[in-house]
Amino acid sequence: MDTFLLKRLHKVVSENFVGDLSKSCQLVNKSPGKVSGRKSSSLLQICFFSIILFFVFLFVSSISLAQVQFSVVCPNKKIGKNDLVDIQFKVENASHVESIIPPSFKDFNVVSGPNQQSSMSSINGKVTQYVSIGFSLQSKAPGKYIIGPATARADGNEYKSKSITITVTNDPSLVHNNNSNATSPSPFPNFNFDFPDVPVRHQFNDYILKPGEDAAEKIKKNLFVKLEVSKKDCFVGEPVVAAFKLYTRLHSETTITDAPSFNGFSVSDLDVNNNNNSKLEKYDGRLYNVYTLRKVELYPLQAGNITLDPVVADNKVTFIKSAYANSQDRSSFFNMLENFGDAGVPASGLVEQKITLKTAPTVINVKPLPLENKPNSFKGAVGKFSVVSSLGKDSISTDDAGVLKITVSGQGNIQLVNAPGIIWPKGIDGYEAKVKDNVDKTTVPMQGNKVFSYPFTVSGPGNYAIDSILFSYFDPASEDYKTILVPPLQVHVRKGNAVRQIFSNKKQPDSQPSISNLTEVLLGIALIAAIICLIFFLVIRKKKNEGVLEKYVRLDDIKYERELADKEFTIPESPLLDAHEKMIAGNSSRFLISMDSSLKKYLSQKLKIPLSELSKKRLNEELDKCNVSLNTSLMLTSLLDEVEINLYAPPSNTTHLSRIYEKASEVISLLDKQVCE
Repeated sequence: MDTFLLKRLHKVVSENFVGDLSKSCQLVNKSPGKVSGRKSSSLLQICFFSIILFFVFLFVSSISLAQVQFSVVCPNKKIGKNDLVDIQFKVENASHVESIIPPSFKDFNVVSGPNQQSSMSSINGKVTQYVSIGFSLQSKAPGKYIIGPATARADGNEYKSKSITITVTNDPSLVHNNNSNATSPSPFPNFNFDFPDVPVRHQFNDYILKPGEDAAEKIKKNLFVKLEVSKKDCFVGEPVVAAFKLYTRLHSETTITDAPSFNGFSVSDLDVNNNNNSKLEKYDGRLYNVYTLRKVELYPLQAGNITLDPVVADNKVTFIKSAYANSQDRSSFFNMLENFGDAGVPASGLVEQKITLKTAPTVINVKPLPLENKPNSFKGAVGKFSVVSSLGKDSISTDDAGVLKITVSGQGNIQLVNAPGIIWPKGIDGYEAKVKDNVDKTTVPMQGNKVFSYPFTVSGPGNYAIDSILFSYFDPASEDYKTILVPPLQVHVRKGNAVRQIFSNKKQPDSQPSISNLTEVLLGIALIAAIICLIFFLVIRKKKNEGVLEKYVRLDDIKYERELADKEFTIPESPLLDAHEKMIAGNSSRFLISMDSSLKKYLSQKLKIPLSELSKKRLNEELDKCNVSLNTSLMLTSLLDEVEINLYAPPSNTTHLSRIYEKASEVISLLDKQVCE
């Protein structure tokens, strides 16, 4: 059962039945002689059913609430000296995460992080959510290291994760890492050593340092990093593949010390699948061992000339002294070439040189999408797409909730595709779409599908037509817009029993349903009994044929929400002024509606994000561009989640409303100080 429905059921119980139970029992106790047998029996029934419903609610609530957990996730605790270790600190099932403070990484270099993630989902009625920060680390030296516990503060309590032990071996690599940033110590994985009997040392002059030679100059000729892009001109939303490569003819150990941030792009890492293996490439007439350090797929988010930040890499290059090389016979020389990075070659026979390399700046010219012939239904999709629509059921009752599914398939910037707009006919109330992704991010361009599920309810019986849906996209190959017309759908609505279904069961055959789990059977019976009692008492008390949910979703609130959405917004001195007035008036539902609308419009204008594109992922990208602190980002994510959940079950506690308002005021104050104009 969804959390917001549990809260509504709690409100029903507390407002309608617990009070009745107290009053009824007092009446029986105070006036037993004046109450007829029939009335006494009726009052006792009220007490009995109220008690049952109250304890059923407590039971369901207790099994639905999940405890806050703070954990550390580290897939590989034993790595090679050139491997990266990924570590993540995750807070689960907390309604408000104030901060996550990572431990000291004194024995490691931080290659990437902190990288924030957050998620909230509902599967079979079970709501789960988490907030996490992650890091990619590289050890400074082989050994065994303990990473201490991180500290998190959530829901007013402090939590600590466990310590973990990381073992770093002398092996170059033990882990297949797609973003590997260190080269293999052997410089000759593809060279053939079967040369004619000629002075062999001439074949490997690059690895031998002669007296008087400048090591730095020799490195410049034989070692460099290079950025290759699939194109330098593209449209907004059109993918560009960028590969950072190391070219070397030397024995070197390379570590990335500064990775690009790719501001202005949506980024997806591609699997280079090299496992520290190189391939031979000819550049300016010379053969090099080439390592792909990182390969990414970039989707431009804005027009203009965007410069890709360089990759900066520290290199340790090892040469053999010519005097030592000349003292070896042919067999010993080849053996030395393959093993001089190990203990087989004395230190007196080697020369080490350190150098920092970085890629040259590369500018991508991102062209804006044309304004000419741009359809109103275009929402930023770039590529090639197809769209289909369907109904979960084409025949429902007024008690049921229907589902309209729109599936967008194709290739392009599909991860950025937004939900198509639906024009609902009069009598149908549509709600925000839930999104399910099935996207392969390893292809260029990305391909797959997105399923948008729109729940809706119908107020009266009849036949309804959901109008044709328009979906537009820009095709960069033909450089024009294309529009798909999705055919209209028909739904037949029967008159129900005036009670909206507040939980869903899978459809069973007409025969007796087969359920093996006794707990599920008892829970189902208890819930059915609770709903029957709920209907019974609502009919007696209110004498109306209204559903439980319809009693609390007022039409004037829906009208107010639409008025706020249509109202133009410019950032005033206090963006939360309207929400504050509703809080003072004690109107919890309108307070939350106003808070939700004001926050989204404030963030849209402050971060220059169109309202239709406002998502957690886009928010995090823009906040990161403006160097907003991690704690502020976490507070904003927690606030938006809290407002969204409470929108479905407005809290009657004024203290709760005040806490949400204070938290929102603090977040806006922090953003005003930190967000760049």
